[in-house]
Amino acid sequence: MKKKINIGIIGKNFGHKVTYKVLKKIKSFNTIAFCFKSSSYLKNDKKITIYKDWKKLLSNKRLDAIVIASPPETHFKIIKEAIKRKIHIFCEKPATKSYREINQICNIIKKKKIIHSVNFEFPNIGAFIFFKKKILNSIKIKKINIEWFIKIPQQKRSSWKNSHKRGGGIFYNYICHNIYYLNDLFGELVIEKSIKQPSKNPKNLIIKFRNINENFIININFKILTIDSKKRSIHKIKIFSNKGIYSLLSKTENINDKFYLKKSNKIIYKPKMNNEDFRIYPMLKNLKNFQKSIINRKIAKPNFFDAKKIHLLINKLSS
Repeated sequence: MKKKINIGIIGKNFGHKVTYKVLKKIKSFNTIAFCFKSSSYLKNDKKITIYKDWKKLLSNKRLDAIVIASPPETHFKIIKEAIKRKIHIFCEKPATKSYREINQICNIIKKKKIIHSVNFEFPNIGAFIFFKKKILNSIKIKKINIEWFIKIPQQKRSSWKNSHKRGGGIFYNYICHNIYYLNDLFGELVIEKSIKQPSKNPKNLIIKFRNINENFIININFKILTIDSKKRSIHKIKIFSNKGIYSLLSKTENINDKFYLKKSNKIIYKPKMNNEDFRIYPMLKNLKNFQKSIINRKIAKPNFFDAKKIHLLINKLSS
C-alpha cells in the first residue's frame, strides 16, 4: 500500500469551505493539520491538529505538503518557510502579492526539489475542457471579446480583497484568471493597450492583448457593477472564428453558476446543474495533479513559474 501524503491547510474561509472538502475526495491525501485564528473549527475531529500560528503548523515533522489558502499578503513568508523545511506547496492564486515577491520565490525554489502548484481554476471548468478538446484545434481564430461584469457586495468582503497592495483588487482577484486561461487556451499574450481609472483599484478596465502565436486581438471589458445596476452579472468569452462564433459564458451571481458553451445561439455544452460550489471540481483536478507531481517528483502546471508570468503582465497593466 502506498504511503499517504500528510497535508496541512493554512487559511480559514476558502480553506475550510472548499479546500478541506476537496482533499477529503482524494484518498492519497491525509489532512493532519489546519491553521485557523479561531480554534472552533473542526474541534470535534481529533485526527486533525488545529494551530493558530502557521509557523507552528509548518514545524509539524509529519507534514509532507501544505495548501496555502490564506490572503496573498501572507503567501511570501509562508512559502519561504515551507521551502526551508522541504515541504511541498499548493498555493491559491495569485501566489504572493507582487511580481517582486513571486520572482524571489522562483529564484529560491528553482534550485530545490520541492513540488509547487498554483490553483488557477478556469482551465479545469467543464466547458473550457470541452472547447479545448473538441473545438480549438479545428478553428482559425480571428479575434476574441471578453465581457466580465460582476456585482460585489463590498461590505461583506475581507478588506484585503479590495486592496491591490495586499494582493486583491481587480487585477489579483479577477484579471489574473483572464490572463491564465487565455495563455492556457490560446498561447502567450502581449499587451497592446489598457485603459483604467486612475487608481490601483479601478472599477472599470479595458485591456487589449495580442496573441503572439496566431497574431489575433483579445479585448477584455471588465466592470464592477453597483448593486442597483440594471446590467446583469456575466462572464462571456466570445470567440470569432472561420467556423462561426463560439461563446463560453456564465452568470457570476453566485458560486453555483457554471459555464456553458454556445455556437451562435445553439448550446453545444451544458454543465450538470446542481448546488455544488463551481470551484470544487477545478480544484479537485489541480490537487490530483499536485498529488501525482509529488509521487512522480515532477512539477506540473500551473506552478510558481506560471504565476510569475501572470504577475509580470499584471505589474505592467497596473503601473
